[in-house]
Amino acid sequence: MTRPRASAPQAIPRGRVAGIDYGRRRIGVAVCDSERIIASPLCVRETMGDHTADAAFFQSLARDEELAGFVVGLPLHADGSSSGMSQEAQRFGGWLARATGLPVAYHDERYTSHEAAGMLSGIGLSRGQKKSQSDAVAAQVILRSWMDAEKAMLAACHPVRIVVGCGYLGERVARLWVAGGDRVIGTTRSPARAERLSSFGIEPAILDVTAADAGWEELFRSAGDPTTVFWSVAFDRSCGATYHDVHVAGLRRMLDALANRRSDPPPRILFASSTGVWGDEQGGIVNEATPPAPSREAGHVLAEAEQVLASHPAGPGTSLRFAGLYGPGRLPRLTDLRAGHPIAADPDSWLNLVHIDDAASIVVAVAHAASPRSLYVVSDGRPVLRRDWYATLAERAGAPPPSWDTSAPPSRGGDKRVDPSLVLADLAISLAHPDALEALPELLEHPGIP
Repeated sequence: MTRPRASAPQAIPRGRVAGIDYGRRRIGVAVCDSERIIASPLCVRETMGDHTADAAFFQSLARDEELAGFVVGLPLHADGSSSGMSQEAQRFGGWLARATGLPVAYHDERYTSHEAAGMLSGIGLSRGQKKSQSDAVAAQVILRSWMDAEKAMLAACHPVRIVVGCGYLGERVARLWVAGGDRVIGTTRSPARAERLSSFGIEPAILDVTAADAGWEELFRSAGDPTTVFWSVAFDRSCGATYHDVHVAGLRRMLDALANRRSDPPPRILFASSTGVWGDEQGGIVNEATPPAPSREAGHVLAEAEQVLASHPAGPGTSLRFAGLYGPGRLPRLTDLRAGHPIAADPDSWLNLVHIDDAASIVVAVAHAASPRSLYVVSDGRPVLRRDWYATLAERAGAPPPSWDTSAPPSRGGDKRVDPSLVLADLAISLAHPDALEALPELLEHPGIP
């Protein structure tokens, strides 16, 4: 049994492509846009065996349509084996490549005639009109099918990741994906930040998630079919928006845009939430089974955002409730300690932390996991009393011993112990920094890149 040769979809460079439905007398032609999103029937070439005239036609077509290549349909047998006509189509494709100097790929067209007939039925054309257009529509079907196969292959070989909000955590996640060979697009509101992202090989996209017309459609169109979308937007009080504007309204608009694209398969969506969805649990242990009980606005909004993702047609995705992030350039309350400011908290309450590098590694692992859960709690699993953390931090940093203001309402945290055992077990992860106190000397001696 002879199998036909077939060029890999990515053999044709980026740009417009023409689909060809080859016939001895009529050749259907269709073209797609430069982003390879929409394929449209173009014309039917009546050929009388004049190769010079045919070459001039296709050379003009390639020039006028600014083509990057051609896709020729192969009429295979039902079992996928080569037919006499498919071999003839391949000979035509070889001639076309020589005549135009452009690459030619081949694609299975076994069922295109039937699909083209279905597309033409019921649209008010005469039998003759349908016959004259059927070859161009068949070429459209061939091209569209090839485009779908190209997208699937590129997604499998070169995943596209989008990080919405390339701040302290988002940038590190993006850099890990870039290091793994993925194409990564990172959003930011700052042109200066965009330049920094570019220096790490991240494609920057300047975008404000709070804008009614944020540009989601353009972003997803440029990305093609992203494999992963990681929402890691930090709240900036100076932007004039509320927590709800950012994490609920902004997230919902992004999800709506993703749902409208109807990607197959849809991207996996990861949402950076916080253990702030729990307030004061009086020192109790919290995990994925503990109902949210926020005491602050941010916690209420993040709990609502988690529900938006879980119930949205583009979801359910995975929400990641992060404990306090620390690492290079970020040690909780270090500036306050050095300035001698009192800490508004109970010194005997629990502080939950996770090193930024471990947090980023967990995000990447969840993105790669076969079937992650819809919710994970992320912490190093070793809560430390605030008294011990700030005393050790002050001593190591050469700052005054901490003072406490227990009469003021705590500005963050609460009293709870976060249990991350589920995510660590599910993903078989060993943390590089399992103890925040032990990580302090290295961070203070070598601050690194924030």
